[in-house]
Amino acid sequence: MCPPEDRTELDRLLSLQDTGLLGAPASPGLEDICRTARERFGVPNALVTLVDREQLRIAAGAADDPSPRSDAFCDHTIRSDDVMVVPDLSLDPRFEQNPLVVGEPFFRFYAGAPLTYRRGIRLGALCLLDIRPRDFSPGDRAELAELSDQVVALIAQREFEALPGLIAR
Repeated sequence: MCPPEDRTELDRLLSLQDTGLLGAPASPGLEDICRTARERFGVPNALVTLVDREQLRIAAGAADDPSPRSDAFCDHTIRSDDVMVVPDLSLDPRFEQNPLVVGEPFFRFYAGAPLTYRRGIRLGALCLLDIRPRDFSPGDRAELAELSDQVVALIAQREFEALPGLIAR
């Protein structure tokens, strides 16, 4: 029998697989949310990420160039239901030696809202990245969480729309 934390991770990975998002092209709706987030928060990068077993995959906001999960800020985000904010990544012991902080693109700011698909199942994050440190207010956190909820709604709609084809088989 799996320890509870392993079972939760297995359930999370199976749910991620079931969405059909891994390897799928970015949907216009997800791209629209990323564009809205970039404009609203004045950041150069807003991404919808999916945290797979060993890689971080970008579902919207940039070309999908998987990176190791071990380097992913979003891997930390999915461990909680709360929005995670790091005003200056270079000052945070968890990230100060991260290749994305000490090398190109030299990220400094990160904010991520988990994509909570079902209770305890966090698929990835809607995240914001900048090359300069910045502040993020409680209101900003709430707005990012609302946008994250919109991402989850689009994912659920996509999965629901795929059901008739699955049932017909």
